[in-house]
Amino acid sequence: MADLVVVPANVKPGTDTVTKRGIAGEAINAGESVFVAADGGIELCENDQAALDAACKGVSLNDAALDQPIEYGVSGDINMGAILSIGQVYIVGAAPGGIAPEVDAVSGEFVTVVGVATTTSLLKLGILQSGVAHA
Repeated sequence: MADLVVVPANVKPGTDTVTKRGIAGEAINAGESVFVAADGGIELCENDQAALDAACKGVSLNDAALDQPIEYGVSGDINMGAILSIGQVYIVGAAPGGIAPEVDAVSGEFVTVVGVATTTSLLKLGILQSGVAHA
């Protein structure tokens, strides 16, 4: 399996989604995993760079260009605009902003849990930043 194929226009928060806002430190699409960079900007996560880049804070809920406002979900349910496998744990993927099934983790990649699929479209966010690389 690979990173989720997200249709950004179909990404929607649930009624229980808790959100935060920030300023995009790079171009971001709805449905991508994001973290807070050292300069405070919101940027795309990657699990193959460094622990900071994999330290997901949430999932973007809107598209944003560099230096534009971004809103991201930090807990609750998100309609991911993608087809999910029920019960599957999803983690930060290797591609910038990617979200992938946990079975895709390979040696050396930092593991950050994003959430668990509760339906074929809903991801229940349960972010866990392990800070460790997969053995």
